[in-house]
Amino acid sequence: MVSRPVRVVLVRPRNPVNIGACARAMANFGLSDLVVVEPYEPIWQETRSAPEAEDVVKNARAVSTWEEAVQNCDIVLGTTSYHQRPLEQATIELPNLNRYLSPYPAANSLALVFGSERSGLSNEELVRCQAVLHIPTDKKVPSMNLGQAVAVVLYELRRTGWEPEKAPGPAPAEELESLIGTLAALGEATDYPHGYEPAARLGRIRHALQDSTLTPAAVRYLLSFMRWLLKPRSARK
Repeated sequence: MVSRPVRVVLVRPRNPVNIGACARAMANFGLSDLVVVEPYEPIWQETRSAPEAEDVVKNARAVSTWEEAVQNCDIVLGTTSYHQRPLEQATIELPNLNRYLSPYPAANSLALVFGSERSGLSNEELVRCQAVLHIPTDKKVPSMNLGQAVAVVLYELRRTGWEPEKAPGPAPAEELESLIGTLAALGEATDYPHGYEPAARLGRIRHALQDSTLTPAAVRYLLSFMRWLLKPRSARK
């Protein structure tokens, strides 16, 4: 299975419900890298409460330029429903997405770019994509709702063998030991648990944490939090 890094880019979206639907589709398929270009500020703030996709929206980045949106992405694919406009670059029918991506190394990151609900991506934006992805819809109603389009493309990506990157493993023993030592120092400073000898307190903390599966990021956060608590109150700024 391929775990290619994937970013979803929304350009000038206007409806908070649609942005929330995109974020929910991303969460459904294990994606979290969402970038929004020139969002309309009132609806962007309203989107922050997207049901069942809060983490995706909370961590999304709002940017003002195309360059910022696709920065560090090796492959940039735009999307369009055609609307009879001429296209200069290669067009990929959605069922052929995997065939198009197969020559690229799995480590190459992919940006999937979706335009606004009103007009989609402009011609100037489409020509900046390496290829244009087309969902084969009925000619009488060619355009799809933004959230639906994102969901369909991500489903096809998963169906053809893509998987989200695996979650990080547990923190190394050395980092966990630093956390144990810092917690013991905090326990001594606050006399918690009350009346414990230092060795007994350290043993209890080690027993509680050694079988844990804390990620490196979680250990780093807890370490910084404990070290901040150990500072004199006057130094906590």
